[in-house]
Parts: sequence; C-alpha cells; structure tokens
Amino acid sequence: MNKIFSILLFYLLMPFFFLETAKAFELKEKTTSTEKDIAFSDEWLALVHYRPAWPSGVKSTIDSPSFFLAKDGKTNPEAELRATLALFNGSGRQEEKCLFPARRKYLERKGLIHKPLGSCPEYEQFKKDLNPAGVTLIFTDAYMNNPASLFGHTLLRIDIPEGKTQLIAHGANYGAFVDENKENGILFAVRGLTGGYAGGWTVKPYYRVIQTYNNIENRDIWEYSLNFTAEETDFLIDHLWEIGNTQTRYFFFTENCSYMIMELFDAVRPSLKLADDFPMQTIPLDTLKAVSERTGFVKKTAYRPSRQKRIMNAYRQMDGQQKKALLNLVNGAKEAEEELSALPKPKQADVTQTAYEYTQYLYEAGKINLAEYRKQSFPFLVMRQKIKEKETVLPPQVPAEPTTSHDSASLSFSFGSQGGDVFEELSVRPAYNSLTDRPDGLLKGAQINFLNTQIRYYNRKEKLTLQKFSLVEIASVAPANALFHPVSYQIEAFAEREKNLKTEKEGITYQFKTGGGASFEIKNDVLGFLFINGLYKTGKLLPHNQGIGVSAAAGLLAYFQKGQLSVQAEKTFSDNESLQTFEAKAFFTFPLSRNLAWQAQYRFFKQYGKTQNTFQTGLRLYF
Repeated sequence: MNKIFSILLFYLLMPFFFLETAKAFELKEKTTSTEKDIAFSDEWLALVHYRPAWPSGVKSTIDSPSFFLAKDGKTNPEAELRATLALFNGSGRQEEKCLFPARRKYLERKGLIHKPLGSCPEYEQFKKDLNPAGVTLIFTDAYMNNPASLFGHTLLRIDIPEGKTQLIAHGANYGAFVDENKENGILFAVRGLTGGYAGGWTVKPYYRVIQTYNNIENRDIWEYSLNFTAEETDFLIDHLWEIGNTQTRYFFFTENCSYMIMELFDAVRPSLKLADDFPMQTIPLDTLKAVSERTGFVKKTAYRPSRQKRIMNAYRQMDGQQKKALLNLVNGAKEAEEELSALPKPKQADVTQTAYEYTQYLYEAGKINLAEYRKQSFPFLVMRQKIKEKETVLPPQVPAEPTTSHDSASLSFSFGSQGGDVFEELSVRPAYNSLTDRPDGLLKGAQINFLNTQIRYYNRKEKLTLQKFSLVEIASVAPANALFHPVSYQIEAFAEREKNLKTEKEGITYQFKTGGGASFEIKNDVLGFLFINGLYKTGKLLPHNQGIGVSAAAGLLAYFQKGQLSVQAEKTFSDNESLQTFEAKAFFTFPLSRNLAWQAQYRFFKQYGKTQNTFQTGLRLYF
C-alpha cells in the first residue's frame, strides 16, 4: 500500500512510469516474435526480478553478476532471455545450467527448450534435504531491542509431508549480512537505511528459527500456510536455489526481508503482483496483510506464543502459594521444597514445569552459563518426572491476529485551542504505531513512529505553520515483574514550534530526548511507568541557542475494551531557565473501526511561572 510520504513523489514520477509503460506496450505491438513476447511477459520479468527503473526501462533487484548470463542482463530482459536459451540449447557448461532450474522449467513449458537438464548433484541434494510439501509464511512480532526488527520480521518455512513435526522442516530467511560484533547501533542504522549492507538468503532447520525468535528473543510467531499447488511449491524451491547464492543491497524500509519474499512469490505466481503493492516502503506487517488479502492464498493460520509469554501465562494462573513456591524454587531458597510439597500434586506439576522452563529462559537469555543451567534445571526436571499428575495450567489465549491491526500509515484532522487561539491541524504519519493507537494485533506498550508531520492553521493569527516534525519516536513500555525485568526506554528526535511564555516569542526548536526506566502492571491492561530522560535542545528561541536538561517522567497506559488512555507528567531540570518546565498531558483514543478513530488530548505546560493549556480533538484515519 502506498504510504503518504510516497504519494507526492508518485504523482511527480507518474508521467515517467506511464511513458515507460507505453514504450513497453509499443515494443510488444511492433514484434510478433515469441521470444520477445516472453522477454517482456509478467512471468519472465518476475523470474529475473525486473522492476521499473527511473527514468525508463527495467532493472533487476538482484545485484550479483552471477545471476545474469548476458553482460547487460540486469537491465535487458531480451538479452538475458537469449543468453539463457543459448545456455540450455547450446553446449553451455553443465555447472552453469544447474544454477537456473526454474528458468529452464519455465522456458521448457513455453516450448523453447527441449534438451534435458542433465545431472545436478548439489541442486538435487538441496531439494532432497528440503523435502518440500508446502510453503508457510512466518511472521514474528516486533523485537524492541534490535532496530532492524522494530516492525517485526517475515520468513518462510518449507513444509515437509504431513505426519512429521514441522520443527524438522527448514526455514528460508532473507536478511542483511552483518557482523554484529563490529557494528555499533548508530552505524548499523545508517548503513541499513542507505543500503550499506549486502542481503541474501539463508536456509536452516525450523527448530533453530523457533529457538532464535520464540525462545531467545521472546517473540510470538504466526504461521500462515499458503495455498500453493504442488507444482508451484516445486517451482518455488527451484527459484530459491537460483537466488540462494545471490546478493542484493539491503535497505531497512524497501528491499528488506519482506519485500524479497514478495518478489519470490511473484516469480512463482506472477498474477499475485505482490511487489507492486510496495513501490516505496515495505513494512513486514503490510506484506502479511497483502498476502492475506489475495483471495484463497492463505489456507490456515497457527500461533506460537513466546517462551516468556508461556511462562507468564502459567504464573498468572497460579495462586499465592504456588507463586511463592516458584520464586523460592528458582532462587534456590531452602524452604522451597517444603513449600512445594505442601501443594496438591497437580499444582506441584505446574510449579516444577514452570521452574524448568524459566531456567531454560535464563540460559537462552545469557543470564546463566551452561554449567549453571545444568545444575539448576536437572533437579526441576527430576521433580516433575516424579509427579504423575498432569499440569492444570491452560494454554495462553490466542491474541488478535496481526492482520487485524490498523494499517501502518495515518492521516488525522483535528481542531483545538492553544492559549485561547483556535487552530485546525492536519497530521500525517507514514509509519507506524503510537502508544495510544488501537493495540489489537500489535505489541502492547510499543511505539514506533517515523516522519510524523503536524501542520496547523491558527485562526486569530491567520497563520499556517509547521507545528511539529518528528524524525523518530520510539518507546518501549515493557512491564517488569517478579520473573522478568525488561528495561523500558524512549528515543525522540523532532523539530517543534514553541512559544516562550516569558517573552511571548515563537520559534522552531530542534530536540533530541532519550532515556530509560521501568514499567509495571498495575492491573491487567493498565501499565504504570517511570522514566529518567536526557534532553538536548537547540534553536534561536533559546538563550545561547541551545541547552541541555534532565527530566523525570511518570505516567500510565490503560487499554480498555473500547479505547486507550495515556496520562503523563514530566518535570525538566536544567541550568538553562527556559528548559525548566513542567508538562502534564492526557490522550484518549476511541476506535470507531479498524482504521478509524476519534482522539482527544489535553496538555498543560508551565514555564517561567506562566501556564499554557492546549485542547485538541479530531479523527485519525489509518491507511
């Protein structure tokens, strides 16, 4: 789906794309050659990953020279087709023929290749190892500790025949090749945004995928079984072999893990045209929705809760005695076994099983080493095996599917009053989700916003202004408890029009704020949080044009059945008097539908002993 920041660019470039499309149709009309028709067919263009290029022509997404048989094959579909036919119909090297089984199969169906492929031991072993019987699209939810995974992640599972556990199937993942030991966070972000990494495909057992995402990173996994025919599944494996040793430039927001899967699906079934939905930006959740919206393409859905969610689900169902016994057990308290033995056998089973899983979590999270893990987990395992009764813990409830979430871009229209001056505001947000947005299908307590732009018209001044431009707004409000202690944090970089309440002057200030703290669950779906933040601020409105400060913030997030509420108070301390402020704000969202919400907010601001009140209400449309 086109997002708002790409719409204007689209209209600017639209004449060039229409011109190129017209040229392509003109070329097709002028020739009756079967080969030329095939060279510009949807099937061939998708199979070699050709996409419209600017200002004209096409260009393959694949960057590896080994993927092309013609010197200009990256930009010339006809030359690449002729070179492919020459390879298979001539006396080309067998090793090279074995690199392109999908191309050969497609051209054989078109009647352009008649010679057999011959022996390809590595390719044949690859297919034998995968033993494909189907394809499943995997979606993992957001991982707030990794900038590349803030929007979630998608990959494939190559299913094996029924009757066997899919844990021994294989996962196929497209990602950036990064040496995490040599990259710092800032360099990682810059290179990821600018295509500084090479991206490629890797294949590994699916149980290792589960281990990484489900157990180590504690991310929920959604599995979407796809309705590919047996012939299409076989063709997908052939093409996966073709692109398996290739590389492309990896971009976080465009040619990323999800986009390359869309191109792979298009190569197998060109009528899907999934890549066409993402000309400017590709968010994993959006690709999942695009796949789900193709009629009949998804057969069934399965949910795998993370290890942390399974443990917390068990903990919440325990009574006070069980919780006490569990905590003493995992902490090695002397009275633990006595407390455990006082419980009924089924409750003992719940406690010992949860203690064993929690010790596994500690090891996978790197909090204990292998020797400690063996020493701590083995007694729990022995205890559990001695208890014949089954556990009473019910499995976690299946949450709303990711596809039920609001769309990633939004446009809002609102009106309000600031200091008695009435205004109207237009706000545009290309991506992705705020703490106060409807959380269904998303990670609660996670905020990931980019390029949020707010434009206001003040009626009394008859003035149109840029009120605020946020480069990035990221927040993680992850509640800590007796078993888990995640760090909550926030990062903001933005420019905002402000009023100095002492001088009455207005101007743009540029701010960067980051901090950390803790959050806790007051009750189910009500979170409290505390932050200590550092602030850097610059602009002509400030004395000496800049200032630094430290702030303390406290607030709560409440998720109701019909609405979300955020309340926060923040006090900023600084030797720069203009930064010595107090701010309190409340924000309420009432969803009217999946992609429409009514919102209202209030802000109290105090500076130099003077106050300013802002009221605002309006509608937010997601698209």
